[in-house]
Amino acid sequence: MKYLCFSIVLLLGLLLTACNEEEQQNITENDDVSEGTSESEIGSDEQEDGSDDGTTGETKNGEEGISAEDQLGLKIGDTATVENNYTEFEVTLDAIEVTEEAGETPSEQGNYVILDLTVKNLSDEPLKGVDAFGSTSLETKENSSGFTWFYIDGVVEAWDSEIAPGDTQSGSLLFDVAKSEEYILTMGQNLEGLSNYVTFEFSPEEAK
Repeated sequence: MKYLCFSIVLLLGLLLTACNEEEQQNITENDDVSEGTSESEIGSDEQEDGSDDGTTGETKNGEEGISAEDQLGLKIGDTATVENNYTEFEVTLDAIEVTEEAGETPSEQGNYVILDLTVKNLSDEPLKGVDAFGSTSLETKENSSGFTWFYIDGVVEAWDSEIAPGDTQSGSLLFDVAKSEEYILTMGQNLEGLSNYVTFEFSPEEAK
C-alpha cells in the first residue's frame, strides 16, 4: 500500500512537470512571434517615412549648380550674364566717369570712379540692385585687393528698389579708388561654385 501511494504521487508529479514545461514553451514561442512582428512593423515604418532607407538627400540647388560661364575682359557697352546660388541677371556697363570730387566731397584715395549700369532680372523673383552687386568690387591695375562701392546722396543714389522678373533698371555705383591706368570691375570673385566670375576692364581715357 505504501509503495502504491508513493507511485501515484510520483506519477502526478511527473505529469505536472510535463504540463509546466509545455506551457512555458508556448509562452516563449508567443513572445518570439510578438517581437518579430514588432521589428517588422518598425522596419516598414522607417522605410515609409524615408528615415532609414539607405539614401542621402540632395537639395535642388546642389542638383542644379551654376551653369553660366565666366566672362572676363568685357568692355564698356558689353553685357554679361551673372548667375549665383539665388538669382540670375544681365548687367551692362553703360558708361564710366572719373572725377576727383563727388559733389563737394574730395576723394580720399585719389579719384572717384562712377559706373553707370543697367540690370535685367532673369530670375523668377524680384531682385534689388544692392543685392545684385553684393560681390562687386573695383580693382586697379596695380592693386588687386579691390575697393567696395557706396553712394553719396545727390551724386549717386542708393540702388535699393526692386527689379521685377523680366524688367530692367539703371543706376550707378560709386568707388573711391587710387588713380590708375586701368580699372577692373569684378563680380563673383572667389565664389567658385556659388557664382560665375565676371570682369569689365576700362581706362580713365574711356570716361564720358
